Amino acid sequence: MPQAISLAVLALAQSFDYFSFLVMVDRHGLSAEANPIVVMIAEAAGLPGLTLAKIATVAFAVFLALLIARRHRRLAMGVLLFGITAGLVGGLSNVATI
Repeated sequence: MPQAISLAVLALAQSFDYFSFLVMVDRHGLSAEANPIVVMIAEAAGLPGLTLAKIATVAFAVFLALLIARRHRRLAMGVLLFGITAGLVGGLSNVATI
C-alpha cells in the first residue's frame, strides 16, 4: 500500500508541475521556463512532444521503481522521492513565476 501511495503522489506532483507550466507559458511565454531541457524539447517538438516526453519520463521512473523495489526497496523509494521532489520544485517554481 505505501508503494501505491508513493506512485499516486508522484503522479500528482508531476501533474502539478505540468499544468502549472501550461499556465505559466500561456501567461509569460516559453522564456519564463527555467529548465533549459524543457525549453529545448518544447522548441523542437512543441507541446505534444513535451507532453509525451513528460509522460515517458514519469512512466520510466515508475517502471524503474517497481523493477528494483523487491530487492532494493530503499533505492526504489529514493527514485520515487526524487521524482516527487522534482515535480514539486518545478510546480512551485512555475507558480512563483505566474
